[in-house]
Amino acid sequence: MWSFVREFLVASLVAWSAVAELSFVAEGSQRGKRVDIKELDFQAIPPRRHWKEGSRSRSHPHVKDTSKRADISYSGNWCGASQHSTSADQIVNAFSYFTAPDLQLRPGIPGAQFAAAWVGIDGAACKSALLQAGVTTVVNTNGGQSASAWWQWYPEASYSIKGLPVKPGEWMSVNITAASATSGKVIITNAQQGYSVSITVSNGPKLCRVDAEWIVEDFYDAKGQVAFASFSDVWFVDAAATTIKNKNIGIDGAAMVHLQNENGTVVCEAEAYDNSNFVLTSK
Repeated sequence: MWSFVREFLVASLVAWSAVAELSFVAEGSQRGKRVDIKELDFQAIPPRRHWKEGSRSRSHPHVKDTSKRADISYSGNWCGASQHSTSADQIVNAFSYFTAPDLQLRPGIPGAQFAAAWVGIDGAACKSALLQAGVTTVVNTNGGQSASAWWQWYPEASYSIKGLPVKPGEWMSVNITAASATSGKVIITNAQQGYSVSITVSNGPKLCRVDAEWIVEDFYDAKGQVAFASFSDVWFVDAAATTIKNKNIGIDGAAMVHLQNENGTVVCEAEAYDNSNFVLTSK
């Protein structure tokens, strides 16, 4: 029911980024067919901190878990898998299917609660920029939920995509290609509803292209870190990255990141099943 091709020029605010101007061209489709509309509703949201934070507890060091073929690390905002390459063989693509977070309220926490699931390039070892896209779900105090798709080239603003429908628990996919350190393409698809948005971006903040991530995040808004909801298991399936030398890398050797709350309690665990599939479990 919708499709569009339109170029957006985004004037960067000095407080947000040193990049003079970021631009993007987007197209949308439903079940492979373009249907033009006047405008798809991209809504800019001021950027928030997305870098991976370290452990909040000395009792959880970074250790090797040989039984699960991955490192285990702990973070104050990320839960998932973080893979690393080198500047000599940079990451040019990251992909995965995943389930949009389906949330439940954690008892004793007032107000709305949140979780965001996304795929991205950089943001772990490299903190100069992060190209990412995914879905954020909010659960209100009455238990009602809503979800929205978005993309961001941090530290620029993020953009919610109102014209891309998504419901909690639906299967999504994100495919990110970084053609260069400052240009790339993001494809976000609702696999169950048949909607897809393709966004080609130029003049983005310079990427290192050494990290690939598949993450559920307890993110920050203008007031600080949001309340992190409980959730049904979030699966990442066919998670993979490709380097500039055409090397395919998956979860093997990645850091499986567990999320800790402000008290150091683990509230999300990541478990790898093989080189491309893993599950995140709420605690």
